[in-house]
Amino acid sequence: MTRRELVRELDALLNLQSISDDSNNGLQVEGRDDVRTLAFALDACQITIDRANELGADMLIVHHGLYWGKVLLARGTHAARLRSCFSAGLSLYAAHIPLDAHPSLGNNIALIEDAGFTPAGWFGEYHGLRIGALGEHREGISLEEICASLERSLFCRPARLLGNAAGKKFTKAAAISGGAMRWVEDAKNAGAEIFITGEGSHSAYHAAVESGIAVLLYGHYMSEMIGLRRLRDYCEKQFTLKCEVIDHPTGF
Repeated sequence: MTRRELVRELDALLNLQSISDDSNNGLQVEGRDDVRTLAFALDACQITIDRANELGADMLIVHHGLYWGKVLLARGTHAARLRSCFSAGLSLYAAHIPLDAHPSLGNNIALIEDAGFTPAGWFGEYHGLRIGALGEHREGISLEEICASLERSLFCRPARLLGNAAGKKFTKAAAISGGAMRWVEDAKNAGAEIFITGEGSHSAYHAAVESGIAVLLYGHYMSEMIGLRRLRDYCEKQFTLKCEVIDHPTGF
């Protein structure tokens, strides 16, 4: 498959042209013309770029790319990352909000579905787009059932729980991956009883506790790998390419 063909397919799949974002989504570094092996990682850091090159990948697809809406001089660590891409002919493709908000492959819908809920709409505006996923469960499920279900996808237990979930059965949930605790009140206003997200913050802590809903914090990294794994599975099946996931947790 050519790089041009793959980029065109990914741009259309992720609806890049319709989504406003701080990230410069899409092809950020142009490598070799043909693509046979894809690597997937959360961050375009030196370790994941080096590992992609060791795997013989032709393109590295990441959630957090190298460019975020402003000129970045090719110096220091940024220059080293670019040299590693260019010297190996490695293309770099970034999908930030387009992957968070994708209706079937995205981080947020994946958190809802893999927690055991049925998708039930969207909430939480970012650049004019509702990116948060809502879910319902007719009978209600316990915190332990939610955590056990997500452990199969995230490969971890939650890092922290805010609020009281003891003895409760949850029928309505909301999810936004990454550093999204500031949307907890939007989740409450959308009817959610539990909010699944990644990274907490001091500034949002009190609003989260006072909201009256339970908040599950899985960490920024762990909550955002779920969509990349879905995208990996899609590309492997749809394009019949060799696909590898590079896992490099940050602990945050």
